[in-house]
Amino acid sequence: MNAKSLIGGLLAGAALGVAAGILLAPASGVQTRKKLIKGSNKLKDELLSSVEESLDALRDQFNAKIDRLAKQGKEAINHTSERVKV
Repeated sequence: MNAKSLIGGLLAGAALGVAAGILLAPASGVQTRKKLIKGSNKLKDELLSSVEESLDALRDQFNAKIDRLAKQGKEAINHTSERVKV
């Protein structure tokens, strides 16, 4: 899954949920502010978790690519070395 679409979907869903919750359940100003703070903190935590997961996936892909390139480089060096000996 694309990290941008995952994060974008998460943000859009969370924003719509918070907005719907505030509009559909009117409360006093103090209660509304508390709900907004709680919802914002929850959104922040979910976003951080999503970003961390995306970074981990990218890091894994990067490391796999580097390992593959290093292996190909070693194979090329060995092949060239064998050809030079002949």
